[in-house]
Amino acid sequence: MWNRIANIILRNRFIILAIMALLTVLFGYYAITGLKIDNKYGNMLPKDSPTQVTYLKFKKMFGEDGSALIIAIQDKDLYTKEKFLLWKNLGDSILQIDGVISVISEAKLFNLINDTASSQFIIKPIFSDISFKEKSIEQIKNEIRRNPIYNGVLYNDSANVSLMMVTLDENFLVDKEKQKVVVEIEELAKTYEKHFNKVHFAGLPHMRVLIGKRVMSEMYIFVILSLLVSFGIMYFFFRSIRVTLISVLVVMITVIWAMGTIGLMGYNISIMMALIPPLMIVIGIPNCIYLFNKYHFEFRQHGNKIKALTQVIRKTGTAMWLTNVTTAIGFMTFLFTNSTKFFEFGVISSLNIMLCYVVSLCLIPIFASFSKKPKLRHLKHLDRKAAVRFLEKLVSITTNNRRTVYIITIALTVGTGIGIFFMKVTGNITGDLPAKDPILKDIQFMEANFGGAVPFEVLINYKEKGRLFGKNTMQSVEQVQEMLSKDTLFAKSLSIVDFVKVVNMAYYNNNPEQYKIFATKDKLRLNSYLKNLSTTTNNATFSIKELVDTTNHILRIRTSMKDLGSYEVEDQVHLIEHRIDSIMNPDKPLLETYYAQFKKGKKEYIDSIFELSSGVYNNVTALLSNGNDKKQYAFDSNPELVRSYFGKPKFKHTLREAIDKEYYDVTLTGTSVVASEGTKYLVSNLTSSIVFATISIAALMCLLFYSFRMVVVSMIPNLIPMAVTAGIMGIFGIPLKPSTLLIFSIALGITVDNTIHFLAHYRNELKMKKWDLKECIAISIRETGLSIIYTSVILFFGFIVFVFSDFGGTQALGYLSAITYFVALFTNLILLPCLLLSYERRLTTKSFEEPLFEIYDEDSDINWDLLEIEKLEDSDQEKRTSDEEDKSNETKE
Repeated sequence: MWNRIANIILRNRFIILAIMALLTVLFGYYAITGLKIDNKYGNMLPKDSPTQVTYLKFKKMFGEDGSALIIAIQDKDLYTKEKFLLWKNLGDSILQIDGVISVISEAKLFNLINDTASSQFIIKPIFSDISFKEKSIEQIKNEIRRNPIYNGVLYNDSANVSLMMVTLDENFLVDKEKQKVVVEIEELAKTYEKHFNKVHFAGLPHMRVLIGKRVMSEMYIFVILSLLVSFGIMYFFFRSIRVTLISVLVVMITVIWAMGTIGLMGYNISIMMALIPPLMIVIGIPNCIYLFNKYHFEFRQHGNKIKALTQVIRKTGTAMWLTNVTTAIGFMTFLFTNSTKFFEFGVISSLNIMLCYVVSLCLIPIFASFSKKPKLRHLKHLDRKAAVRFLEKLVSITTNNRRTVYIITIALTVGTGIGIFFMKVTGNITGDLPAKDPILKDIQFMEANFGGAVPFEVLINYKEKGRLFGKNTMQSVEQVQEMLSKDTLFAKSLSIVDFVKVVNMAYYNNNPEQYKIFATKDKLRLNSYLKNLSTTTNNATFSIKELVDTTNHILRIRTSMKDLGSYEVEDQVHLIEHRIDSIMNPDKPLLETYYAQFKKGKKEYIDSIFELSSGVYNNVTALLSNGNDKKQYAFDSNPELVRSYFGKPKFKHTLREAIDKEYYDVTLTGTSVVASEGTKYLVSNLTSSIVFATISIAALMCLLFYSFRMVVVSMIPNLIPMAVTAGIMGIFGIPLKPSTLLIFSIALGITVDNTIHFLAHYRNELKMKKWDLKECIAISIRETGLSIIYTSVILFFGFIVFVFSDFGGTQALGYLSAITYFVALFTNLILLPCLLLSYERRLTTKSFEEPLFEIYDEDSDINWDLLEIEKLEDSDQEKRTSDEEDKSNETKE
């Protein structure tokens, strides 16, 4: 088969080049026009996750929970005429920017004025006269400070910190061009720093846009760095500008294809997706190394360029296919996480790894066929003295020092492996940002002065329309907010209760003492006011719709919490949910106890249930009446009538439904909860994906070598580096989270490539050397060792460039992957040969000699004239010219 493929590639060079060029232009077009930034930071949950479903329902009812950009200043002199006017001017200027829905600050607040004649409130700005003739600056300050709702939301009096909340259109935040509105607003705000000292920014729009910009800029930076590193190392190894440029051109084509497939498939650039272009360089260069090494080795044997190129395709085609498949399997594990972002990452990465294989296998032989024959100096890397000495040293170690190798391996694995027991699992929204990052500093500033900075939402289902403004509902929600206010993890909360308190205070001429839930006697009088109060003034929304979804009978308590690790958030969510439930449903434990007794046949507990909660009795009679007014009247007239239903089969279900209907259902959601659940979900799924990758690669090795024992031995050198890396993470306190879990599945897929190359060559030598095991091991080390060293060095430095990232997860991916490949270099070149020699005949069975399919094909009867693409007379002249040039170069040297 590979003979035919080699024939097709070398005899159809121009057609293949034309196809490659057209595809590159096509993918380049989509890379330029189709790429979009995914800045929905922190949400990794699949769409069918209960937490995600709840969050999506919440957004459908109330909109985005984090669509406000927060601008904060710390200035004790804000309430001077000049600075307060500047604060207002900044808000007015921001409001003129396209995409801004509203701006709320102390300079843009309003009061509700009771118009008793029309039974409605007149909304009047607190500050409108910029000449300060209507009100002095002190009067304005007092008027704002009299309204308790603003304290802790727009200002922190003790710290002299004031906020400006800019609500943005979500459509602008997801559009690559329109999202520049955030940068425009922030740049405008910074121009006021000379008046207000440092300006701080917070809110999810700030994080989403700035991190999105960093992701895109880092992607291009890493592509450039990876190319420079690859260029330098390739030239150092091969000492050939031609070889280096061809390799760089090939990987650049794969980068364009990778970016083009992202745009073509409609995927967005996320932190993970931005890793794919530089990864294609790091993964593609080893393909080039193997191909050029094999080409130079073959050419040195017989001096026939076309024969050498044909042998390159024939002898490395299957081996490279397998190594690229195993690498792709490492990335394909992300397809099974059920997370949209990870699924997309898995699709694009695995697809482009195989495309990279096709591009390099086609283009490198074609480009080499157009190039001059390798000169003597281009082949010297095959016999570099330092490399030869190093490889001979490896041969000596594996032959004579196996016990020492095993002792060192066990000591290293156990010594670092102890750290695995100290690994911590975490993950939070800002967890990948360095300690001195401006984004993190601003969030910490907000947390220090206002409590939390990450949206946290409490949803309460009150189930019936009439319960919304009921005394029990209002008082219970107020207690929940008081409980949250005492917890230092949370910022000040807002709910319908605060709205009611403001309305009640406004009804009594803005008397702060009346900032409380209105009395039952005032409820009827305030109904008309509440119906009329759903308006917007000064572009600052103040509407009941933000706090209650009357259609679904859901009220909302909105707050923010500190950015904790995912498992800390989980603990807090369970604790807070229990506390809220105990406040909203204080009788629930006793009701459930009574109902459990009733289920056991003790009917007398029904009376206890009705006595404890009259609402349950009302719900029972309503359910039994089923809308029949006569039946309902009968129950109301004769309370004992309900007893006639106690023995009926369906009454147990009716009572259960009546009790559940009386409860307030509590649900916690928001970005903080979603991010926490997403981290936990991914850690769990990625761990199982690593197991899947290990099993899949082992199965592929089993097909390759047709020997279970050989599969076990071959996996050991690839699992030890991962165990060492995991141990290092535990020892140095590097947390296990989605960004660091990426390392293991990716590294396993890449490191096993060296094992495949080594064992494939070893098996081939066994057949030729008639089972002289030591000689086969020695030859395999000498002939594959150089390529393994080259690719390991490329991988080490290719991944180490990621340490320059602004994201901790990307940094960890860089240095931990580099450590993994460094350890894998020695386990594959030292430990693996030692294991093969130690187990000798128990591993090299007949099935190993005759596998399911061949990797390296030996020479067969081939008519090389059919593959010749150069004129014979030209090749003779070229040979003489080449010899003369080599002699001339040697004389100069």
